[in-house]
Amino acid sequence: MKRPAALLCILVLVLGVAVAAPSSKAKARKAPPRITASGYALGAFLGQPTGLSFRMGLSPTDSFEAKAAWNLGSSSQALDLQASWLREFPGLLVIEGEDITPYLGAGLALDLGSSSGGMGLGIRAPLGLVYRFRGFPLELALELGLGLRLLPSTGFASSGGLALRYRF
Repeated sequence: MKRPAALLCILVLVLGVAVAAPSSKAKARKAPPRITASGYALGAFLGQPTGLSFRMGLSPTDSFEAKAAWNLGSSSQALDLQASWLREFPGLLVIEGEDITPYLGAGLALDLGSSSGGMGLGIRAPLGLVYRFRGFPLELALELGLGLRLLPSTGFASSGGLALRYRF
């Protein structure tokens, strides 16, 4: 529980700095060309859950993201699936000419074959930061997902980690 709280604190701090008024030097600089959410990206998500990550751009600021993670090596075999709609806020956090785009969204989480032997269903609200490399088709994202388990019982849930995806 300490790790998601620490990630949330870091994200709040970074977003707070981004909202602060830019200096006169920053206003005089020409903004770099933005790489938008359009297109497809596929890669790995390291954290909770660890598995595959797929993102499909729906518009320059909206995308659909899906994650699939599994644990087949222990007695509590499980498959975790997450799907979220994300809204990005480009230009909100620009550090030394590099656009680190904050995002937030809403989605669902499905847990098949959990330790209780059944199925779990919940809702989630992911928030994070994404950086798309210029000149190289990679994107790096840091995410924290806060949620509510609905089935088989009600309770709070959290997820988070680091995604590295190849952009097509």
